[in-house]
Amino acid sequence: MSDEFSEACDALIVAERNFDRLDATVRTDSSSDVCKWFDALEERYLAEKRVWQLFTAGERSRRMGMLYLRFRESLFTGLPLRADA
Repeated sequence: MSDEFSEACDALIVAERNFDRLDATVRTDSSSDVCKWFDALEERYLAEKRVWQLFTAGERSRRMGMLYLRFRESLFTGLPLRADA
């Protein structure tokens, strides 16, 4: 895995965790800063888009999309991408 791809994956994980934390707060605390929620949502989107771009290298096929979704799941769960891995 390239350094750029590894860094992009790390940034996505951080952005996802940050968004999840803010998302839970905004839903339960009416005094929370909704602007921070939108900023975190944008950060998560941009991080995801970067990983998607690096992962697919421009191949926008259904097969690549499905492979990306499996990769994304393994990134967040820590489970191997292949059942026999």
